[in-house]
Amino acid sequence: FVKRARYIFVLLLFTSSLPNAYAQINQGMSIERLSRIDGVMQDYIDQEKIGGAVVYVTRNGMPVYHKAFGMRDIASKDPMKHDNMFRIASQSKAITSVGIMILQEQGKLLIGDTVGKYLPEYMETTVAEDDGNGGYRVVPAKRKITIRDLLTHTAGISYGTGPGEAAWKEAGIYGWYFADRDEPIRNTVRRIASLPQAAQPG
Repeated sequence: FVKRARYIFVLLLFTSSLPNAYAQINQGMSIERLSRIDGVMQDYIDQEKIGGAVVYVTRNGMPVYHKAFGMRDIASKDPMKHDNMFRIASQSKAITSVGIMILQEQGKLLIGDTVGKYLPEYMETTVAEDDGNGGYRVVPAKRKITIRDLLTHTAGISYGTGPGEAAWKEAGIYGWYFADRDEPIRNTVRRIASLPQAAQPG
């Protein structure tokens, strides 16, 4: 029975690796070249450049490589898992931009649309201008913010810096780090619309 159990275990282990290997070959990927990723990632971990990572490679919509390396949390020695979630900060900008362009291709929006069309709070925004006396005055935005403005970082929205910095600090919205907030990000985005922006759109 023990010998049979060992045989079944080895068979399962072998067959479980077949789909990934088959996908690699079927999609024209070199198993040998993909396996080099293992060494590269382990070197990064050994040199303490990273604590851990998950590498996921697809081709033609099919996964051909998916492995976890190192630790999810070095202090607690929790190992990295395939499905761990990561805080990717500004790396999400590229993903969001692609998503916007896909929606435009599908005819669901235009990058020339105003943000206010989808978030009514942004129909009318204001801008803080230096008043020359160490303070600022609030003036209406010369035009509406568009999706294109957001994509090109020309909406005039800052991290709370600029002439109206005091108003942003008072609202508790200041700096680039938002991950530690209890407030849902959608609520923060809506509140930002009521604050004086750092520059005119465009």
